Amino acid sequence: MEISHVGPKLNGCTAGGIALPDYDFATLSPVDFEALTADVLNAELGVHVESFGPGRDKGVDLRCALAGGSVVIQCKHYLRGGRSALLRSVKNEAQKWKRAHGVSRYILVTSASMTVELKEELANVLSQYLPASTSDILGKEDINALLLRHSRVELRHFKLWTSSAAVLSRVIHSGLWNRTEELLESIESRARFYVLTDHLGRTMDTLEQHNVCVITGPPGVGKSILAEMVLLAHSKEAWQVVQISEDVKEGFSLWNPEHPQIFYYDDFLGQTDLAETTGKNEDHRIAQFSEMVRKAKPGTKRFVLTTREQVFRHAQERSDRIRRAKLALVPTEVRVEDYSDYVKASIFYNHLYFSDLPESDRRTLVADRSYLEIIGHQNYSPRILEQTLRYHSRDLDSLLSSLRSSLDSPEELWSSSYHHLSSAGRKILSILTTFPPRGADESGLRKHARPRDPHEYMQALKVLEGTWVTISSPSEYAGQRVALANPSCRDFLLHSINSSAAMAESVLSDVRDVRQVLMALRYSGLDMFQESRAGQEISLAWDKPKDQRTVQGFRDGVIRPSVKVNEGLRAALLEEPADFIQRIRRLYVDRVVEWKKEVRKDRGGFRMATPDPRPEILSAIIHFVMEHGESSEISWCRSEVEAQVSAERGLPVGKVESYVTLAVSLQAYEFGTQGLIEGILERALAEFYDPADVGLFFDVFDPQGFSEEMHDAVCAAFNEFAEGERDHWRTENEYEQSRSAADFVESIARKLDVSLQEMLETWRQSIDEDEAENDSSQRYADSPRSGPSSDVNTGSGSRIAELFSTLVEG
Repeated sequence: MEISHVGPKLNGCTAGGIALPDYDFATLSPVDFEALTADVLNAELGVHVESFGPGRDKGVDLRCALAGGSVVIQCKHYLRGGRSALLRSVKNEAQKWKRAHGVSRYILVTSASMTVELKEELANVLSQYLPASTSDILGKEDINALLLRHSRVELRHFKLWTSSAAVLSRVIHSGLWNRTEELLESIESRARFYVLTDHLGRTMDTLEQHNVCVITGPPGVGKSILAEMVLLAHSKEAWQVVQISEDVKEGFSLWNPEHPQIFYYDDFLGQTDLAETTGKNEDHRIAQFSEMVRKAKPGTKRFVLTTREQVFRHAQERSDRIRRAKLALVPTEVRVEDYSDYVKASIFYNHLYFSDLPESDRRTLVADRSYLEIIGHQNYSPRILEQTLRYHSRDLDSLLSSLRSSLDSPEELWSSSYHHLSSAGRKILSILTTFPPRGADESGLRKHARPRDPHEYMQALKVLEGTWVTISSPSEYAGQRVALANPSCRDFLLHSINSSAAMAESVLSDVRDVRQVLMALRYSGLDMFQESRAGQEISLAWDKPKDQRTVQGFRDGVIRPSVKVNEGLRAALLEEPADFIQRIRRLYVDRVVEWKKEVRKDRGGFRMATPDPRPEILSAIIHFVMEHGESSEISWCRSEVEAQVSAERGLPVGKVESYVTLAVSLQAYEFGTQGLIEGILERALAEFYDPADVGLFFDVFDPQGFSEEMHDAVCAAFNEFAEGERDHWRTENEYEQSRSAADFVESIARKLDVSLQEMLETWRQSIDEDEAENDSSQRYADSPRSGPSSDVNTGSGSRIAELFSTLVEG
């Protein structure tokens, strides 16, 4: 099948009297350009075009199958390099195909402008190794011609439109936009940063079904840019866009029954509180107008609104009219948690790609992968990226420094919202700050909050839901659980606590659960032994299980926050340490009693295997009690630690990390004898399943220092672990990970001075055989970038690395 009617004869001309689109593709990144190419060739060739994502050769490979065999498609998107960069890249590309086979046709697609001479030059270079011809080299003009023929493709790729002066002029002068200049300026500046997600599809589906969609989400998650992309998509289909800026009366006055219209109302309930609008009777008019749009003839009227979830819920609580408009105001929630790591990376990538960052800095960024700490930051926010890169995009060091600072302290995103909460709402948040990230049972939270008015408490909780907190549905085994919705919420609240002695004291006064005790001690840094020269070694050892805990983020445990010591909490704890220790003892006993009851309950034929919480609690409180307690409290703490060695065998043991941390802590005190430390560590051997736990155990403790009896016990537990690892990886096709697992087992075996050589040789041989068998069944094994889609075979880490590699041209 030929790609017909696409070539130099159409360049810069018209087709059938219809003006060709004049896109220069400047608003597209290489990834966007790949998607457009795949889409337009799919429409033109009538076959599925397989996409592989960005590759290390700075280009993008596509593939499809036609009657004559396999067709390979290469994309080259150059905004800055021009003709010379394209020629250089194609020459490099041709060298990679010396031993290629099974390719019947090669198509080169580029955003560069083409001439007959340039196409011939490129074809001559490629034809040395590939079946390439000038008719299969498509430049900017050819893609525009294909877009003219396949208008639905053009419609789907609306980021194109902001790069075309002709399209914008047509939109402006056709009366399709109300308040055109301001809104179009926003879309022009932001559309190139947009990454397509399923939020757009969900919003469009909601509008299709209901005519009205309220886009809700936390601050900075991307609500406004999503709404703008929805408007842009509608404008291309000749919908008139009406932006409502003051109040919804503008919608009534600009209503045109003769023309399809989509109305847009950003922050329609105010940026922080419903009170910003209800003074104007706006809630009534919003409800009325929404219902009017909902009942309009299909395909004639649509209404897009944005608001923060907290404000929307608050409005529903306070306004009968908003609450009664529930059928009309259909929400579509946008959450940063919905973004995969690759989507987060793509958003950051788009900002960097279109920034003024020098080429040398781009190369540095790609080489050291410093983008990973931004993408993986727990406070990641599209708004923070946008705001920071807007002012700090010319120098890599200052850019990364500004991003780290903004992500570490996201007060701007939350302060306005927080100060408009009710006192009950703020109290709920301060309580949740001292609970582990997984939150608290709603019934327990209510007891902690001690509301004078239960209705006020429930109303506050509803307002918080979605923006500040998440509330899980009850299950057969557990009730509702309330947790802070976003790590940046916690960071903001901790900053507030640190800045106010009164707030710190209030937070501690609400501690009624031992898990809150652990969080308070860890936030304040008082759970670590850091005094004396000898203590420095212990602190370094303590940091290893601490870091492991942070990495693992164990399910029910207490994660040490990645923030500086909270001096506000520290000062409040040290003001009356004796009182706090008494509370620790009481809450510790309560927690142990509660745990024993839980694990002995019969849950439909099985028992809960909740790990023993005692070693974790003791490892966190031991330093505070030993340093600040009276003799009676110290004796109590010592006896509880010693009791762990002879703990009931019928109950589940604790986590490896907890026992290791406790054993490290014991080294700081006289009663922490070698026998006691080994007794604590021996309890951990029953949980030798996770490689991370096993690695932590041997990273902190040298097995050569163990007694003979302990050494034998450790060897037995490790041998069982090694066999389990081998059996697990036998059933997987992840060959590199399997080799890494074998290497890990071998490294621990050396530390223990045990020989597993025969098992390891057999294991590695089976890996080689399985990989060879799998490789032989793949087609085009010798061709570059051949094989299954990288979406299937590569993890997000390698896909992200390949994505960022396209920041560097050449």
